Amino acid sequence: MRNKIWKSAGISIMAAMLAGACSPTALTDPTPSQQSRETSKPSSVQASGKENMPEYLPADFPLPKDAEIETSHSGINDGRKSALLVFTTKESMSSVTKLYKDYFKTQNLADAAQTIDDKNIIIQGENKTKKQSWSMIGGVLASKDGVIELTVTWSEL
Repeated sequence: MRNKIWKSAGISIMAAMLAGACSPTALTDPTPSQQSRETSKPSSVQASGKENMPEYLPADFPLPKDAEIETSHSGINDGRKSALLVFTTKESMSSVTKLYKDYFKTQNLADAAQTIDDKNIIIQGENKTKKQSWSMIGGVLASKDGVIELTVTWSEL
């Protein structure tokens, strides 16, 4: 079952990377089973707060107050909604860890896996009742002192 979670998270990340690599001239009108919506800003022009959250990410997903969204993507593939969110924060790792441990506890994730230390956070799992899969991976950036980057993937099961 954990392989399924890893595979689902990996596929979501690869799909987001492939969608970002497409040039505007190569795009065609999406079919109903392949709709997507992406909001991405260059690193010098970052959105803060919830204004550019992925369309399909559950609305109750919390962000740190100083969050700067770097990538926001939503899509539908085979009739299932999915979302990718990449953001940074300067809040401490302990406050970020508490925020997301508390949030994911309310999501009642089955087959959950957590790896948390003073520099990294990984939380993955599925909510069978809501038919949702979650993955959050992130940590302190080596290139930017005091900055934490988090990648969240969400999809319908």
